[in-house]
Amino acid sequence: MPFSFSAILACTSFYSSLYLFWFYFAKHNQPIFLVLAVALLIFAVVIIPPAHDEKKRRRFNDTFHYENIFTFPLFTWWRLFIMPIRLILSKFWD
Repeated sequence: MPFSFSAILACTSFYSSLYLFWFYFAKHNQPIFLVLAVALLIFAVVIIPPAHDEKKRRRFNDTFHYENIFTFPLFTWWRLFIMPIRLILSKFWD
């Protein structure tokens, strides 16, 4: 099974940035949340391998497509990917 740690990290960073955007607008209007959300979003874009690097890109793409277990990460796994940032924020701000 091909496994790419950068794919897991990119999804976690992306969903954490979305959660921080929501947390900024819905709960606390502290600019640090907005800055962190933008930084995580940029980090997620940077660690995704480029399309011309086929070996790294194939491992990246195949990480979530193994026997239909990880087929729909955008729809079903979002709670898992926002768990780290939710735990951190719940310790300090909830």
